[in-house]
Amino acid sequence: MTRLALVFSVIANTTLGADDARTWLDRAKALHDAQRYKEALQAVDHAIQSDARLAEAYDLRGMLYFKLGQIRESLADFDEQIRLDPKSAPAHWRRGLTLYYAEKFADGAAQFVTSDQSEPNDVENAIWHFLCLARVVGIDKARSQFLPVQQDPRGELMMAIYRMFQGHATPDDVLTLAEAGDVPAGERQVRRFYANYYVGMFYEAVGEKEKSLVFIQKAVEKYPVRHYMMDVARVHMLLRKKR
Repeated sequence: MTRLALVFSVIANTTLGADDARTWLDRAKALHDAQRYKEALQAVDHAIQSDARLAEAYDLRGMLYFKLGQIRESLADFDEQIRLDPKSAPAHWRRGLTLYYAEKFADGAAQFVTSDQSEPNDVENAIWHFLCLARVVGIDKARSQFLPVQQDPRGELMMAIYRMFQGHATPDDVLTLAEAGDVPAGERQVRRFYANYYVGMFYEAVGEKEKSLVFIQKAVEKYPVRHYMMDVARVHMLLRKKR
């Protein structure tokens, strides 16, 4: 049975009790995995109505609200998750992303500092810390406070993206590296997505908004992947085009 078929089997065969928070949450997770976000939101609402102290349900609902472009609601749920489960706070990089789009940039920078401490070689924590901090103190000062990364385990492309935001590589360097080497088609797709997406975010950081959207739209429409950052890119386009 394929993963998608298994997901739909779970949806079809789960028995839902009116007061069974865990059952509702399991169904919400299955619907989320099937990218049926609005239906998943309804299911997780039932879970929270059944048990208002189920921190995991707020985490899932925070993700769903984010993926539906409802930023204020996403942040409220992530904050409630942390209130109920304080140990989840330090590594909560998804909350950091929501803070960026809520334009709470100082809070976002602080979140990515603690997220980086949990994953010190993750380039994306360092980049998003920079993206938030640059909105507070400016690009030059933010670059002077770049979080250090020795070697992202995902390889040289991520390190080139890191250097681009530092000012030590160009967008063309990143896009060229995404095409280099002999790699499987699936990996090439992922490389092209991340290269175009982060080139787009680089242009947002330096104030070239139209160019930014060109690259992010290319990442979403031409090189889709099943990663959380794909949803971030899609929501970015949705929010920026509303302005």
